[in-house]
Amino acid sequence: MGLLVQDIRYALRMMARHRGFAVLAVIMLALGIGVTTTIFTAAKDFLLRPLPFANSDRLVMVKWYDRRLQASGWADPPSFKFWQEGNRVFEDMAAWMDETGTGHHNLSGPEGPERVPGKQASAGFFRVLGVRPILGRTFSAAEDREGGTRAAIISYALWQDRYGGNPQVLGKPITLDGKDYTVVGVLPSGFHFSTTPEQVWLPLAISFDSGYGSYGLNVIARLKPGVTLTQAQADMDAITAHWSRQFPQFWSAAQSVGVESLRNRYTRDLRPALLALLAAAGLVLLIACANLANLLLARANARHRETAIRRALGASRNRLARQMLTESAVLGLLGGAGGLLIAVNSVRIFYAALPSQWQPLTRGEIDASALAFVIAISILTVLLFGMAPAWSATGVELNEGLKEGLRVPLTGTRRRSFRAALIAGEIALAAMLLIGTGLLIRSFVRTSATNMGFRPESVLKVGIPRIKWGDQAFYTNLLDRVTALPQVRAAGVINISPLSGEGWSQDITIEGHPPVPGGDLLWAAHRSVSPGYFRAMGIPLLQGRLFVPRDQDQDQNAAIISETMAKRYWPGQNPLGKRFGVNCARIWPQCYWYSIVGVVGDVKELGATAEPATAMYFPEMAGEMTLVIRSSATPGSLAAAVRQIIHSIDPNQPLGRVGTMESVLAESLAPQRVTLAIAVLFAALSLLLAAVGIYGVTSYSVAQRLHELGVRMALGAARDDILRLVLGEGLRVTLVGAGVGSLGALILTRFISSLLYGVRATDPLTFILVALAVTVTGLLATLIPARRAARVDPMVALRCE
Repeated sequence: MGLLVQDIRYALRMMARHRGFAVLAVIMLALGIGVTTTIFTAAKDFLLRPLPFANSDRLVMVKWYDRRLQASGWADPPSFKFWQEGNRVFEDMAAWMDETGTGHHNLSGPEGPERVPGKQASAGFFRVLGVRPILGRTFSAAEDREGGTRAAIISYALWQDRYGGNPQVLGKPITLDGKDYTVVGVLPSGFHFSTTPEQVWLPLAISFDSGYGSYGLNVIARLKPGVTLTQAQADMDAITAHWSRQFPQFWSAAQSVGVESLRNRYTRDLRPALLALLAAAGLVLLIACANLANLLLARANARHRETAIRRALGASRNRLARQMLTESAVLGLLGGAGGLLIAVNSVRIFYAALPSQWQPLTRGEIDASALAFVIAISILTVLLFGMAPAWSATGVELNEGLKEGLRVPLTGTRRRSFRAALIAGEIALAAMLLIGTGLLIRSFVRTSATNMGFRPESVLKVGIPRIKWGDQAFYTNLLDRVTALPQVRAAGVINISPLSGEGWSQDITIEGHPPVPGGDLLWAAHRSVSPGYFRAMGIPLLQGRLFVPRDQDQDQNAAIISETMAKRYWPGQNPLGKRFGVNCARIWPQCYWYSIVGVVGDVKELGATAEPATAMYFPEMAGEMTLVIRSSATPGSLAAAVRQIIHSIDPNQPLGRVGTMESVLAESLAPQRVTLAIAVLFAALSLLLAAVGIYGVTSYSVAQRLHELGVRMALGAARDDILRLVLGEGLRVTLVGAGVGSLGALILTRFISSLLYGVRATDPLTFILVALAVTVTGLLATLIPARRAARVDPMVALRCE
């Protein structure tokens, strides 16, 4: 321990004497460790940290998968009952659903109207999660049945904010969506099941003996101890096979049942991007470590005479190597401390930049595991990148090292090649990161330029969570008054607006082509709109006509379909005048027939990278709708006037989200934007570190070769010859690194192909542009020391010390 303390004190003195070297080494390490720790902390929160439920590793989702819709997640009530009674692998099973399309409720009372997020859940839902209310109880079986007592469980935040934390809230009535409910429980502080914290829970209260094919439930279950996902899946497959034999009229070969972990529900879409960012952070760390190794090699070369004297005085090679390794360890620990400081702040920035749908259920700060990660990275850095320079420096020949005039004892061909290989490796890593980032940039540009099927500019969007169903007079009055405003060019309403994340599809039957028993069904998205909706959204009419007011009479049965629906179900035909039925298949007892009066352009309702919706539009205005207004002025300037009009028609009508369609579109691109921003930051940092490495190695090489350069110039070499010599050496290293990086990127970029849209993982333009950028950066980093070498005075260079 005494020798260790002595080595540490000596290391600190050496760092104080060479502050520039120490500061540069610590900054590079801190940047690499900081960004890696930040992404590691986020990855742990999303992928490793237990969910805030009891035994969360045993919680799973059970869901239908429908190949026809390319969708999964929902189940119908009879299926849920069948799974619940027939399984042998689950301790308990429950279901939940959103009562409204947006998962919100209208809360009214003396405190005023309020729009609150909420869900419906079966009686055993909180038991499956292992969550107990801090006040009251959960739902009883009597409340969780059709026509049962109306009960409500509220969140801790709602209890505090609206009811002042009064424990007498239990048993009190509250009004939700125009119906009275009794508060029976208050959930613990911080509990929420979705990324948007729910403030009210209601009983599921549905009949489990009807509703085949309604696909409205989300099913959660807790595995029995020792049961694996594979065993659970096999059990559900057996149940499904039995179900299909028992109820063939409700079964399609396109359907299957899947079991997945509950965590996958929250991380499915995020995992590829998060793993890609973690890999990018690792590349930045490797580049920083390679730079540190080069700095340590350069520092060891500069100390060759000191090393030779200490060996001549009796120090063993192992003792000297340990001393230099201690210096590297001090640098590593200081870099780790700086990286930890960077990570503490950057983690907060990272989470603040994430869109709401990407927020983790449980968020941790820099804790003991993150601290252990930093210490491990710091030690590993020292061992991998400090050992070789330390051992190499102690191998100096005593007689040569003690010569007063020796300038280049450790710059032999092999050692110079090793340092060049380190720099080439840095460039290769930077090139791989730059190519991946370039692909993400091109993908984002393609995504942003995608035609969504509507024109979002100058459109205001207002959510109207209407309580009364079938109140068409409300919307007719509203649209008449809104369109009378001088700035309004067109206005309309729709039940599910584009980019809302919601959906509603129904089976259809083409007239003259009845469904084949046991075959797949035809499906289309159901959209209810007013006559002015298409003009307000800028959706083009391709054939026929748009809706007119008389189409809203129920006996007209007019429908408009999307271009994709026309091509898919009436290929090579004129669909105008054709008829199709809704709910005519084996699932529903009643069938509704419609005549096609128009065909409109496709709309990418689920995002720029999704396929256009196969949609059918009906002239209906009922229940919860979204008002869209195309304005000749700034859309936001209409918000106050629209709010006043709505409240003048119905003072108790709350409003949903108010914003522009441009902001909605920008929000839909937020996940890609965040991923791209972080990737660009990492790529820029890697390129900067690589440039610093090239500059440092070239500068040191020039300083060590002054004698050689002086001899060359004394023998007739011109300044341009020296400039070309140094630039050529730097260019060769850069080209080798760029070439190796491009080859590596051909393999690695395939892993981010799921994050790309409209561009291939092997896009040649991106590879070429990155190779040029890396080459230019290498030349610029080499140019300054090359010009310094060209200005060497041969008389000074050849003067003996």
